[in-house]
Amino acid sequence: MIHDADFQRVLQAFGLLWRGYRKVRKGAKRRLYALMQARGVASVSDLLERCLWDGALSEDVRRALAVSISRFFRDQELWHVLETHVLPGIVGWSGNTVRVWSAGCARGEEVYSLKMLWHEQAALGVVRAKLELWATDFHCRFLEAAQRGVYQRSSLKEVSAERQAAWFHERGVDCVAVCDGLKEGILWRCHDVSVDAPPARGFHLVFLRNNLLTYYAPAVQQKAFAAVVDSLEEGGFLVLGRREKPPMGLWPLISCAADSHLFRKVPFLSDFS
Repeated sequence: MIHDADFQRVLQAFGLLWRGYRKVRKGAKRRLYALMQARGVASVSDLLERCLWDGALSEDVRRALAVSISRFFRDQELWHVLETHVLPGIVGWSGNTVRVWSAGCARGEEVYSLKMLWHEQAALGVVRAKLELWATDFHCRFLEAAQRGVYQRSSLKEVSAERQAAWFHERGVDCVAVCDGLKEGILWRCHDVSVDAPPARGFHLVFLRNNLLTYYAPAVQQKAFAAVVDSLEEGGFLVLGRREKPPMGLWPLISCAADSHLFRKVPFLSDFS
């Protein structure tokens, strides 16, 4: 097995933070060790040396380090604010199309949660616009799993019984699958938020939760975060994780009173200083 000190060397080499990985390191270390065994790499030193010239191995290491822990409607207070304030407000000024981006969507729980909420709001007549929903992650196998839409039942612990009955059906002993209607119209893309330009511009709502600002080093965060903020429409909303905050610097964002980890893009930061 890989010792913590060696694991930290790998994280540093890949621009990742020990602080973010500390609580999830066991799974990441296990995946990394299995990769080393499969590739016949004897030590972390050898691994890091080979990654300097073996691009395929380097990408495999990044995928081994990827964290996909999530669940549907994670952080119920946030989803309540989205349901009662944010989505109705966006629909009021965005025009005929609401553009949403789930950046680092992993296996898609957040994406399908948003789709459920959207369909429910549409059924009530609250939203009448078209939803353009982008779902991206650098780990293409995560995206494949997301598109299949099959999950362990444990990921539904924050989903009401009514929603479970409406949007899921049994799949095997301890698994469920999202209904086919939720899968329609989602723009799944293999995309690395830490280095790639945003997949589109003019987003009205961007989810950037528990990925870039949790796992990546500050130098990586700054440039990538700036690109994400730039992709937001003025007046649009950015959602961060409960333990996350914007990187150091001046950003055209103000924290929303309804939820301190929900930010709105403003025209001129100086007006709100």
